[in-house]
Formats: sequence, structure tokens, C-alpha cells
Amino acid sequence: MMKFLNIVLFSPLFLMLSSNSSPLLSSRQSIPIYNQCRVENSFSLTIDDGFSALSKSLTQVFDDNQVRATFFINGNNAACIYYNADDLKARHRSGHLLANHGWSHAHMTQLSRANMVREVERVEQAFIKILGLKPLYFRPPYGEYNDVLLSVLSERGYKGLIMWNQDSGDSSSPPTPAEDILAAYDKYPAKSIVLNHEITQKSVQTVLPTVIPILKRKFSLQTSAECLGLGSKTSDYYQYVSEPGTPDSTWVC
Repeated sequence: MMKFLNIVLFSPLFLMLSSNSSPLLSSRQSIPIYNQCRVENSFSLTIDDGFSALSKSLTQVFDDNQVRATFFINGNNAACIYYNADDLKARHRSGHLLANHGWSHAHMTQLSRANMVREVERVEQAFIKILGLKPLYFRPPYGEYNDVLLSVLSERGYKGLIMWNQDSGDSSSPPTPAEDILAAYDKYPAKSIVLNHEITQKSVQTVLPTVIPILKRKFSLQTSAECLGLGSKTSDYYQYVSEPGTPDSTWVC
């Protein structure tokens, strides 16, 4: 699905990100918003909208290249998170940053506050059941957010909203050819946070397997939290809640 990053210029609700990549902040929120790496020569690949039928092969691509990425996970978009619990665990073991992308990929700004909470909370519940951990970073579907969502996330203990400064175009309509996406990757500079999707075949099977070895030679590929200087430990990514659970009748979407 196509995503749009909405930044309102000169609005009292938002301040433009400065050239030194300090987080966007407003007087009415306490959760930072990031869209560019800070660490020198860092580069962060971010993958939205999992899980899908392509997810296991994508996990293997990153494992084969020994690269950590950031995955923004839905609860029930292309596939149910509970039916992909083993892959979620595998990504966690590999050190990827696993973050909340809302339960159903809804337009968050069109929801009531109660339904926003439900979208966020249901993913948290799935993470806790599968990993025993609550995610601490969020990316809104379509890049759409408002002060109500920021307030919800702040109250739930989130450390930040992670956006992007490069869109690979893999979810655009009409579709962007894989060769054009590869050409764009060749021009992305250091400190890029790049938006990709694991529901698009060309990204999983062509683009990412091609660009990852090239990017490794040019940059230090890191999770978004790492490249922002926010840490790389499990405790930097998640809040520990309990030991992982055992599948039962509640592990359904």
C-alpha cells in the first residue's frame, strides 16, 4: 500500500526536522519523531507490513548477509502475526528491531482515540504472548499521525515514532519497476532511513537481495534505533513483560 509522509510546514503542531537530525517535537507531545539517522556513515533498512507469504525468505536474506534491519509489524494485514510466531522469534534472535505498525494497517488519523488504542494494543498483546516483550517504537501506516496518536503512544511508554527520509517506491501506484528502485538505491546517501515493504515481491526477491551486499560495502547497516544513537540492546528496543507464552486458543486474528 502506498504511504504518505505528511509534514505540515509552519504549523504550531509540528516543527521541521533540523539539519542536525534532532527529533521533531511539539509543545503538546513528549514522544520524539525521527526520520534520519544520526550516526556517521550509518544506513537503516526498514521493512513495513509484515507478515506475508514472502516473510520467511526475506528473513533468510538478512541472515545470509548478517545484516540487522527494522521491521514494522502489523497484527493482521497480509497475514496473521500469530501464524508467523516462529518467524517473529527468529527475527528477534537475529537482533532485528521489531516495532509496532498497528493491528490492521488502518488510517490512524481517521480513528477515534479508543480505536487508536486498540490498534496499538493488539500488536503489543501479540508481541507479549510470542516474545514476552512490548515494542517501544512505532511507525504509523501511510505515515499518517496526529497529536491524538502521539499522546496515545506517549502514554503507553513508546520511545519514538520512526519515519523515513527515503521511500524506495516499492508500494507506489502505478508500480515502480525494480530497475528504477535499484537505481534510486545507488544514490541514497549515508544516514538514510529507507522505506520498503515485505508484501511486494520485487522488494523481497530482487531489490533487497541485490542492494544489501552493495550497501554493506558503502555503509554501516544498522537498525533504526542504532543509527539514531538510541541503543542496540534488547532493553533499548522493548519493555520486558514476561516469559514468552505458549500457543493457545487466543493466538488467532
